[in-house]
Amino acid sequence: MKFEEVKKKRLVRNAILSLFIYMLPIALMLLTLYITGERPWLKKHGHKENSKSFSTRNNTGNGNND
Repeated sequence: MKFEEVKKKRLVRNAILSLFIYMLPIALMLLTLYITGERPWLKKHGHKENSKSFSTRNNTGNGNND
């Protein structure tokens, strides 16, 4: 019976430790956002790219778009 009690305590301890390790990066991210005051979910536009769109067609300059 003593052995089962020790197993149960270890299982509970390991589960709590696993949850802590899993939640730590999320908590640090939220803390960082709180401290810096950034709200990335409120941004309505991203970076504008100044590049030409690329076509998958053949652009050899001979007028043939096959």
